[in-house]
Amino acid sequence: MKKKWAPIAAGVSLLVMLLICVFSIAESKRETSSEVTRSMEINHKKLEITAYVERSRMTRSELSDCVDGAFSLCQEYSKKYFDEEDPTSELGRITDQQQKGVGGLYELSPVPLLLVRSGLALTDFSDGAYDMTAGALYRLLTDADEEPSEEEIARALKTCGVEGVTIEENGVRLQSGVLLDLSTLIDSFMCRTLEEYFVLCGVSDVYVRYGDVVLIMGGQLISKGILFWGRIETQPFEIVLPDAYPNLKEDKPEVLDGYYAWAARPEAAKANADYVDEVPFISTVNGRPYDHDTGSVAVVLENGPRAWYAHAIAHMLLSVGKDNAMKLLQSNILETTFGLKIRYVRFESTSGETTVYESLEEN
Repeated sequence: MKKKWAPIAAGVSLLVMLLICVFSIAESKRETSSEVTRSMEINHKKLEITAYVERSRMTRSELSDCVDGAFSLCQEYSKKYFDEEDPTSELGRITDQQQKGVGGLYELSPVPLLLVRSGLALTDFSDGAYDMTAGALYRLLTDADEEPSEEEIARALKTCGVEGVTIEENGVRLQSGVLLDLSTLIDSFMCRTLEEYFVLCGVSDVYVRYGDVVLIMGGQLISKGILFWGRIETQPFEIVLPDAYPNLKEDKPEVLDGYYAWAARPEAAKANADYVDEVPFISTVNGRPYDHDTGSVAVVLENGPRAWYAHAIAHMLLSVGKDNAMKLLQSNILETTFGLKIRYVRFESTSGETTVYESLEEN
């Protein structure tokens, strides 16, 4: 009897030893990797970074220094270019002078000038629905404790008007009183800067969220579960897409490298106020509400040189409404003009009806 069961016992023992060996290898792999998570507020927006790397390539201390350097870089960019409340920054200087009614030509460095050019291009594509001079009006409608008066709206409308923005060789000429609002482009551009920074640092697996934009880069972030009878593959750290991307996981459960952005009208944004670009549904042309019922737009752009347009693209598609946005997407004009790879766009109406656009192009 013992001889009969001996091979089975030996087989079970061998299987147990094999499983122990496999788990030991997996644990060893886990212990040879580093993960660092940091968060900080920059220019009144929360920046969150999680970076992962194999310790054979970089120690935890080195990875920590790399992440700290990323925050320093963003602070430097904000102070130099983007902080509208700091008159020593380029956009802050323009805001300060325009509020005084100066107007005229403002010299700009290549980075903010690129954002102005991009904003005007998106304005053209949306027939004026996307307006990079709408900042004062939007803030009036989103920050106020009570509904603003018609007089307040009229004053804010005087600061709007893309017809008062002219690009010149080394800068932008603004009509007196017109204020630039590049926030939808700045958030994504900061993420793009971090993408390039981490690549130069040799860190290929990163999760970044700044303002209303999420950046995911690195194949290690894709969850593959555990396979006992093959090899063990585990996601090194948790990637959590905010609830602000309604039903995105159900529609498209795999996590793609790329930029995730979401824009919503106020009534659709309340449950996700920390994650959403809240777009007041009012035209800067006449101060009247838009006449379509699109409530929110979720966008996924595959990583690439121009993928940082994600935030502005989401904002623009929401402004024009689902029907016009689908025509733009199906024409491929955005892809060919901006060099984008639009993987997925999800529209939801104020009544909860959803429409999905998904690129047929394979990864």
